[in-house]
Amino acid sequence: MASTSQPDFVTIDAFARPAGGRIRWRRSLRRLIAEGVEGLRGASVNYSNDGTHAVPPSLLPGGCALVAAWESPDAAEAAFAGPLRDAIDQPRRFSLDGEVVRVRVDSESESDGWHGWEPRAGDAEPLAKEEPMVAIVHGVLRRGELLTFVRNNVHAASRAAHHPGHRGSIDISSQLPFEHTSISLWKTYALAQDFAYRPGGHASAMTHALKAKTHQVGVFLQVRPLACSGTLGTDTPPFPELPAAERAGLRVG
Repeated sequence: MASTSQPDFVTIDAFARPAGGRIRWRRSLRRLIAEGVEGLRGASVNYSNDGTHAVPPSLLPGGCALVAAWESPDAAEAAFAGPLRDAIDQPRRFSLDGEVVRVRVDSESESDGWHGWEPRAGDAEPLAKEEPMVAIVHGVLRRGELLTFVRNNVHAASRAAHHPGHRGSIDISSQLPFEHTSISLWKTYALAQDFAYRPGGHASAMTHALKAKTHQVGVFLQVRPLACSGTLGTDTPPFPELPAAERAGLRVG
């Protein structure tokens, strides 16, 4: 087992409608995970949707995604070659590997981080300003905050899609409509910071969420991308300088 000083190794796999349909895919994969996968620290099996890139948004979930945290890259490779192979071997797949470099968790329950996973950055080096970055923001809304959240999120996401540093993004959820996770890809950490804190858009939504305490669970992760295959809501590869994300020889495309 990896020590607590080792950062979590994270994999993201997202794709269009899987063979057999979204419901069957989710049920089957959740059952596999519940039976136990060696080296898996935590996982979220999700609907996925990139429709909030435009105003008004398309809120129907169009695809599926698996976000998983592992003890090591070797553990992930063994799982994708073994029990998870059929679930991940899907057409038009986006795959990304990364390591967690920063964690912020705000939860009213000590046991509720992200589906039982307590993310850890360990001794990972902080991101340099010129490095690429993946931001993962997870939250569970309070009842009564849904409409405000959707309105704020739509404007923030649509601005992100037109930001020069944006390299693709996806909105996922395992428990619609109050549980949401956004995953966004950024050319550099500096450009991600520019988007996050520039007045308007995301900054306004973030300020409101903090002041009004709109979420009962909030998790923010900075991830250093290490490998990437496919695209995520754009026509060009997000990180062409990185090697391909290996999934036990599974096809991409």
